[in-house]
Amino acid sequence: MTQFHFPPRSTRGSVLGFSWGQVGTAVAGVISLVVAANLLAAGHQSAAGGLLLLALLLITLGLLRIRGRRVTEWVPIVVSTVIQRAARQDRYRGGMFAANPGTEHLHLPGPAAGYQWLTAVAADGLTEVGLLRHRREHTVTASLSCTGSNLVLADTAVQHQRLTSWADVLNLLGTEFADSGLTRWALTARAVPDVRNRAQRYLTDRATDAGGMAYRSLAELTAAAAPTTQRHEVFLTAVFDLRKLSGEIDDAGGTDTAIATVVLDKLAGVQAAVREAGVDTNGWLTTHQYAAVLRSQIDPDSAEAEIAPHTAGPIAAETVGWSTYRHDSGISQTLWVYEMPRQPVPMTWMTPLVARTVGRRTVTVVAEPVPAQLAQLATRRDKVARAGDEVTKRRMRLVRTAREDEEARAVEQVDREQAAGHVRYRYAVLVTVTAGTEEQLRHDVRAVTRVLGRAGCQAVVLYGEQDQGFVAGALPLARGLKPLRGWFA
Repeated sequence: MTQFHFPPRSTRGSVLGFSWGQVGTAVAGVISLVVAANLLAAGHQSAAGGLLLLALLLITLGLLRIRGRRVTEWVPIVVSTVIQRAARQDRYRGGMFAANPGTEHLHLPGPAAGYQWLTAVAADGLTEVGLLRHRREHTVTASLSCTGSNLVLADTAVQHQRLTSWADVLNLLGTEFADSGLTRWALTARAVPDVRNRAQRYLTDRATDAGGMAYRSLAELTAAAAPTTQRHEVFLTAVFDLRKLSGEIDDAGGTDTAIATVVLDKLAGVQAAVREAGVDTNGWLTTHQYAAVLRSQIDPDSAEAEIAPHTAGPIAAETVGWSTYRHDSGISQTLWVYEMPRQPVPMTWMTPLVARTVGRRTVTVVAEPVPAQLAQLATRRDKVARAGDEVTKRRMRLVRTAREDEEARAVEQVDREQAAGHVRYRYAVLVTVTAGTEEQLRHDVRAVTRVLGRAGCQAVVLYGEQDQGFVAGALPLARGLKPLRGWFA
């Protein structure tokens, strides 16, 4: 049976597993310790005691990890959060209070505030596609509604065939489409309460004998399941970099219509590739459909109907404490899966998270293909660094742990996969849980955390980053990755 082997999260730093921030903090601690010793020798006991406590604090903070991150990684988060709250930027007011109340704007807080709606019409003159153009980031985003059959109930051969076909799609997205302007993509799977009970409605509409015993049994079954019935939806979101498409856009006229024409051509290719992999699609979301999906994520109590695009954003949103985000009628908490399973897992290892947990939740995998040359440089840099660490530890007679051996093997495995033609990706897995009350939210988050733990994943609440986490994890916008800068992948 096919199994997945995820590489461990790298614990290697700049020097012997420590980052430069940790090294600087530890050095500052040692300097404080030396100064404290000199002050103590000079008879300044109170000053020496203060510096001694400072030295111990700095050394401890330099070596300590809290919730999957180094303390030095928490510092910029804490500082930025404090500044944000001091400037009262932790609250957002949209709707009639939005800065640009025009109908073409999508009013969202933070870095996502730069989106504008751009409606595109296909060559047939009938098919409409909703595009989101971010003028500051020079990107265009579209979302494809996907459907599919149950993978768990399929035969092993069918499961293997589907996964192989999907792997081909991933390679296409990272090579052919990346060269054509695709900068990142995301899979967003959400489970929401089926308030309209589609199963019961389907039975009512399709039944030919409404008075029979079979109908009454099915009607009772669907009615009893109504309180816990959920609807599952999957969206493939694609983001194109307009700077890479500038030549084609200029040739087409350089206008918004030209942008729509060029992007629609790329989207048709992505949809064809997905369909060839055996995944059925309902087409790219129209502007009103896209707005309705965004609105239902932001305001869970809203009616799931097509709405005016400029009303898709939140009316009011704010960060509550360090770990929750309140938005209109919902309150959410976003978790970052920072460690994938260390043990081999079967093909259906994410099924419990996606289909078997109760509550309103969204699972998002956002990925960015790394250019081939940059991927080769990154792998070479990792191999050289690992070799250097091994030589240094041998000279210093330091112990080499099994975790370090596993990370070194993972680097070799990535090198072999790239040599075989596979694409290297930067990716992040986010899980956003939404509820109506804080008590219900805590209950649902505990349930999701247990499921993640049983699957072998390690997740952490995005403390101090819930506003950004919600936009990245709950909304099909393919956000959440730091920009790829320089020669580091």
